[in-house]
Amino acid sequence: MPFDPIAHYYDADDGQLVEDIPTVLAFAQKTGGPVLELGVGTGRLALPLAEAGYHVTGIDSAAAMLTIARRRIAAAQLNHMIQLQQADFRDFSLPTKFGLAYCGFNSFLHLIETPDQLAALQCWRRHLRPDGLLVLDVYNPQLAQLAAADGALSYAGAWEEEESGHWVQKFYASEAHLSDQITVVRRFYDKHTPQGLHRTTITFPTRILFRRELELLLRHAGYTELKFYGDHDLAPWEADSPRILAVAHL
Repeated sequence: MPFDPIAHYYDADDGQLVEDIPTVLAFAQKTGGPVLELGVGTGRLALPLAEAGYHVTGIDSAAAMLTIARRRIAAAQLNHMIQLQQADFRDFSLPTKFGLAYCGFNSFLHLIETPDQLAALQCWRRHLRPDGLLVLDVYNPQLAQLAAADGALSYAGAWEEEESGHWVQKFYASEAHLSDQITVVRRFYDKHTPQGLHRTTITFPTRILFRRELELLLRHAGYTELKFYGDHDLAPWEADSPRILAVAHL
């Protein structure tokens, strides 16, 4: 899978995101759980949910990410609270019905084609209780930012690896293809070691998804009452909001 080669960088990079954790916990409290996390990764959201007392089932297709998640879960002694399954989140089957299904921080955008988006939404709907909620969190596309996504390389930061002491620098480039509603993202991780520089590169597409399009997808997949928020503080969605948080009932 695309993220397996950089799984060991995830916690020092995207894993540093924390602003959505209170939002996830608030929705878990509202529904009472259990929680189904779509794209669980290394457990960034599953761990604080379990620590707060919610049972979590996490789905992910990246084996290397799940290996790290299992190690973190065991270290936190939360194996009894979190179950992980390697699967394609467009099509899986679990015996549990969930109070909350959560697809966090742009994971839904890895589904490029409409049939795949609908398949995932319908699969997730089948796993919700009648009173359950689906919450999707994606970025809100801005035309000016998309126009600036011309493939130029940008510096994204650096950190010291805890286990090795080696410094890692991250660079990225993105190129928007508006006619296809796709952004092609390239990430470069340069590890500096006494033996020289080691570069790891991944390239992946993400879907450019607008609010009205997301609403149409959700309604077509069978969700009814829909609400849209513009950030993790649940401010009303506006055209210039940084995020699209879609909250959908059955």
